[in-house]
Amino acid sequence: MESRRKILKKLKKSTAIKEATELDYNKDGSVQINVGLKEADDFFSPHAYKTYEFINPDVEHYIKRYEETIPINEDVSVDIYTETPTTNEEKVRIRKALKRHYAECIVREENKYKRELNKGVWFCVLGVVILLIEAIIIAFYDNFFLDTLLAVIGWLFLWDGLESLVYDRSDIKIRLIRLYRILNAKVHVRQYSKKIKREYGLNEETEE
Repeated sequence: MESRRKILKKLKKSTAIKEATELDYNKDGSVQINVGLKEADDFFSPHAYKTYEFINPDVEHYIKRYEETIPINEDVSVDIYTETPTTNEEKVRIRKALKRHYAECIVREENKYKRELNKGVWFCVLGVVILLIEAIIIAFYDNFFLDTLLAVIGWLFLWDGLESLVYDRSDIKIRLIRLYRILNAKVHVRQYSKKIKREYGLNEETEE
């Protein structure tokens, strides 16, 4: 009977993993984030007003999930396909809403980055000060309870500060790279070609 380790090793060699992680590249070398819509209005939130349009949350979630599967060192493009013809005005609306959405996300993340930096610095300084006070107290007073309390509080502040500076800011940096990548991506809006319709089975519906 095969061990679980051997079974796992065998399954890892499966071509299904390779096929599942294959990427769609454009001619310029960027990876396509393909979005399918019935019509252009499906890209926008049903509650959005045309002077300040928001992306449909389902579309936003889909783009996010799609983008997270693409290695961070790859360039991307956003390829939006509609089943119905799209006017130039609608294409401009989609591009504008997409770019504005990610620009606003970047502002929020950069503010978080600054807050984590300030928090990390202040907490580290506070932690060091408390530990110095603890060292002075040990030198002049023999108070085990106060010594332990200050040591715990000092190390808590120091650890929390280092966590903000090292881990939290690192996560935000990765999110910023991903957001900037989509913000700088080329956005193509086009109707499904006959070839793509066949691939998605859309021609069957139109031929009836």
